Amino acid sequence: MSKKAFNSTLYALITFVVMAAILSTMTVLTFKDKYIAFDEEKLAGNYVDSIVQSGDGYNAYKYTLVSINDKYGDYIRKNYIYPIVYPGYEIGMDTGDLDGYDDSKYMSEATENDDGTLAGQLADALYPYYEELMQQYGWDDYDAVFTNYFNALVTERQQIFGDEYLSDEVMFTALEANVATYGDKLTGTTAVTDEDSGVTTGEDTTGFYQTIYGDDYKITTTTSEPESISNLDEYVAMLDSDVLESYGISASDIADACRVEVTSSLADGTVIYSQTVYEVKVGNTWYVDNITTDTFNFYLSLGNI
Repeated sequence: MSKKAFNSTLYALITFVVMAAILSTMTVLTFKDKYIAFDEEKLAGNYVDSIVQSGDGYNAYKYTLVSINDKYGDYIRKNYIYPIVYPGYEIGMDTGDLDGYDDSKYMSEATENDDGTLAGQLADALYPYYEELMQQYGWDDYDAVFTNYFNALVTERQQIFGDEYLSDEVMFTALEANVATYGDKLTGTTAVTDEDSGVTTGEDTTGFYQTIYGDDYKITTTTSEPESISNLDEYVAMLDSDVLESYGISASDIADACRVEVTSSLADGTVIYSQTVYEVKVGNTWYVDNITTDTFNFYLSLGNI
């Protein structure tokens, strides 16, 4: 029996549904993640492994101070999405009291009738810019990434959909699709055929890692013993108090700090990346100190993938 041809409309719809499902789950801190937060080595290892395996510094932030008091997704909404969707919004406001672009009155027919195809076009159009942002900032400067990316999204979406409609789902879906595509370009992809329908989605591609490390590459991440920061007061004094305040904490909340050396290696022992991860302890929980930890060299090393 011959294999059915690729159905772009069905694929777009599937992609849209999958990305919406990711949106509803990716920002939830699971029990496993909470458990990891009590172990300095596991915390550092998981943080770096997320970045190295697929370039996903975006989701790695669930291990950092950004997520200490808000779910990561809520932090992004309050600081970067709501100010665009709701004119006049200030952090702490109830969005229910504001007129936002997520109202159906801003929808064109293109938005109302989109089966995911235009949403896919939006993500595709934004992807080259996402790569530019990774080369310019990496994920350490998330403020620059979110600010520039979402501003570009507004302009691009208006051109594709012909309206001003915006929502957190629209913005998360495009961004997370780009994060996923970036990872696919690193790791390569495999076409998948549904056994029931015979429809094939995706395609077989060779990723950046396969090209330089071989088809059967395997990256393993290892950690050193945590090294305590001897002068905690001096360390904490170097942290940006305004940034800490945006996370809902102050310098006095930090009870301890340490550094962990993390190494990512191939099966033959070749080291492909090393990272010093700084962590701080608030209450009984450890968080990656994303203010101090610098992962930009990883993104810089990838070049134009």
